[in-house]
Amino acid sequence: MIRGRPSCKYYLSLNFRNLVTTCTVPLDPPTTSSFSSASEHKNLCFSLVEQLIRRGLFFQAQQVIQRIVTQSSSISEAISIVNFAAEWGLELDLATHGLLCRQLVYSKPQLSEFLYNRKFVVGGAEPDVLLLDSMVSCFCRLGKFEEALSHFNRLLSLNYVPSKVSFNAIFRELCAQERVLEAFDYFVRVNGAGIYLGCWCFNVLMDGLCNQGFMGEALELFDIMQSTNGYPPTLHLFKTLFYGLCKSGWLVEAELLIREMEFRSLYPDKTMYTSLIHGYCRDKKMKMAMQALFRMVKIGCKPDTFTLNSLIHGFAKLGLVEKGWLVYKLMEDWGIQPDVVTFHIMIVKYCQVGKVDSALMILNSMVSSNLSPSVHCYTVLSSALYRNGRLEEVNGLLKSMLDNGIIPDHVLFLTLMKMYPKGHELQLALNILETIVKNERGCDPSVILASTEWQTSSNLEQKIEILLKEISNSDLNLAGVAFSIVICALCETEKFGYALDYLHDMVSLGCKPLLFTYNSLIRRLCKERLFEDAMSLIDHMKDYSLFPNTATYLIIVNEYCRQGNVTAAYYTLRKMRQGGLKPSVAIYDSIIRCLSREKRIFEAEVVFKMMLEAGVDPDKKFYSTMINGYSKNGRILEACELFEQMVENSVPPSSHIYTALIRGLVMKNMTDKGCLYLGKMLRDGFLPNVVLYSSLINHYLKVGEV
Repeated sequence: MIRGRPSCKYYLSLNFRNLVTTCTVPLDPPTTSSFSSASEHKNLCFSLVEQLIRRGLFFQAQQVIQRIVTQSSSISEAISIVNFAAEWGLELDLATHGLLCRQLVYSKPQLSEFLYNRKFVVGGAEPDVLLLDSMVSCFCRLGKFEEALSHFNRLLSLNYVPSKVSFNAIFRELCAQERVLEAFDYFVRVNGAGIYLGCWCFNVLMDGLCNQGFMGEALELFDIMQSTNGYPPTLHLFKTLFYGLCKSGWLVEAELLIREMEFRSLYPDKTMYTSLIHGYCRDKKMKMAMQALFRMVKIGCKPDTFTLNSLIHGFAKLGLVEKGWLVYKLMEDWGIQPDVVTFHIMIVKYCQVGKVDSALMILNSMVSSNLSPSVHCYTVLSSALYRNGRLEEVNGLLKSMLDNGIIPDHVLFLTLMKMYPKGHELQLALNILETIVKNERGCDPSVILASTEWQTSSNLEQKIEILLKEISNSDLNLAGVAFSIVICALCETEKFGYALDYLHDMVSLGCKPLLFTYNSLIRRLCKERLFEDAMSLIDHMKDYSLFPNTATYLIIVNEYCRQGNVTAAYYTLRKMRQGGLKPSVAIYDSIIRCLSREKRIFEAEVVFKMMLEAGVDPDKKFYSTMINGYSKNGRILEACELFEQMVENSVPPSSHIYTALIRGLVMKNMTDKGCLYLGKMLRDGFLPNVVLYSSLINHYLKVGEV
């Protein structure tokens, strides 16, 4: 039978041959013993195919082609057979075509995709599950992940369990793209179908789930690993899960995991127990924290300074400073040396509860331990002494600080500025700059002009400029602090133009402005009601990689609320959250205080709920604002309920809170209940002030008149 004009299938095969010739196909190196027999066998098969075609037996010829393709010893041989078949107008059946596609996946994925698309996508043929499974790997190798995922989902929809190879390809890419929940879902489905996966899958997936905080799924994976697959968890996997639980606040589960580790003789280390204790302290669960400490000691794991500092800080946050002191004594008993942080925590908390003498005693203990107090310790103590009316002792404390060679910073300046009368800001700034020059090694103290003649404002500014120049020549970082102090002083004296000039000067010298610098300028602008200029200054900060913090937004919100513009305060709150910042309790407190003043207590309740939903815990000042707001707006029962809630949350009441509550009860003619709270107030060591006494006297006078 003579071959006629080539069919359209022949012309389609030309594209296939062109693609083959453009791709370098690795030929399997034949051995000399097998080459002649294999070649002879192939030629015989080709001859047989030709004879069958000439005799019109196309079906039989096609069967021969399919058989020799499946039996081909190399990809190059299979391709040559397909080329031969195409030249004679023969088409491979679906099974043979699929087999060839699968064979090409790893050596020539582009060619495999071409054949697959021509036959099954464009041609409309239906691939079997084996081919679909292979194409998952093929598309992954070609970087076409979404197509691979589509084929993988198609396999699952057909109730076919994918191979380990295709699953691993999908799993690796999902994890690389941090799509760990999708990876977990596929993992559970494939693992549940009876295909047990390697330990590396568990480790990679556990890392991803814990890093992204999906702890429910991480615990489920932990159970699957043991119950279904029978893999004993490694120490690395235990630690990964444990730290993920601690980070997400799942502390009970984290402690149970530690117990399981101990049961398996994989004892947790000091860092793990410290993380657990730190988490309990953060959540104000001090009983659990202490139990974890003693268990830690029981198994022979010695705590360190950081561990005990976490406990001291936890007790101090609850106002239980004396219990913090007991932990401090434990440090001595166990031979653990307290550090600067230990003393600083104790000093700050003693000052906050009004025990300044105890804080001063801690400072002396710190010095006797040959530890140099930080400038922050002196700042907190200075502020506490001032609040207690002990201004003379502030001067002595500062002299002690300077004698120890500690350089003041901008925070100390801000604290001192609040103590001094209005109008002394520049003189105070000058004093701080002189102190910096005296104590900084690189500065020349001779530039300090001790003359008392320079008392006018202009002379003060000239002297400040000389000192700034000297500090800038010595240390640019220190110069940034010095410039910030001067700019803050100028803003307070309403010399905003000069403040901007100094900002320009410090930038020209190569000093990076501090966030404190911008906050000082923004505060001045807001007081002048130039809020648009303040917001443009925030944009200017970004040029120096500085971004507004909660203190920045608190300045803006405070000024809006001071002016009664709650709508603008709400807008600032939204803008803050959109920028990824969590508003502080002080910001919510400012808005609620404004709403309470305007008798909008129902709106204040909405803001209170919003704050709790945002995960912000109320502090003593906030409770005082809210209780006072309830009391002044006639909602005294809600005020009492909030007071009890405050006590349950271990927030100690203050004199102001008691006063607001008792006055509200008296105004509502609930004197008996008011007297109960008065008794609690006296037991807590607070004495009624003039306002409270006046309220009680007025009430009884009115009762007497009736």
